[in-house]
Amino acid sequence: MSRIIQFRSLAAALLLAALAGCAPGNPGPDVTKLISPTQILAIDMKPPADMPGVCWGHVPGPQVTEIVSDIVLATPAKIGPDGNEIAPAIYREVTRPQTFNEGDGRWFTRTCDADMTPEFVMTLQRALAARGLYSGAVNGVMDQRTLRAVHDYQTPQGLDSAILSLSAARQLGLIAVELEAGQDAG
Repeated sequence: MSRIIQFRSLAAALLLAALAGCAPGNPGPDVTKLISPTQILAIDMKPPADMPGVCWGHVPGPQVTEIVSDIVLATPAKIGPDGNEIAPAIYREVTRPQTFNEGDGRWFTRTCDADMTPEFVMTLQRALAARGLYSGAVNGVMDQRTLRAVHDYQTPQGLDSAILSLSAARQLGLIAVELEAGQDAG
């Protein structure tokens, strides 16, 4: 009977260890390539500066997957009625893959949510269509086609994101470019 109890305890411990290896860790923020500016999650992340009126976007750093090892209790120590240890605890090494973010990624200034009006998005869609990157309806909706086109426009410039950066908005002629002192506006 005690053999069955020991076996069940061992089986339960191994099952718990296996499940612990499958449990999701803290994956960090959920920032994907095709995400609208209103869906940006920033968990435990802070932009480089807290500047009033400036909105920030974030592209996470590259991810690396490594095999990690944990020592888990397979069988607890068996203690006799007098409090002495009859059999020592048995531990096992369990290996599992774990993904880590390498570096903090990159912060960039982006268009703020308040600026993403239907009229602005329609102008964005027209600008992307004129460059052959957007072929959907000019409807003022930041849909998957529009996000893909923004991503396709920014990626060759070194920004792997579908969040419209201020730099891209200026290049597309959507936001006025600030002139330096002494430059002629006309």
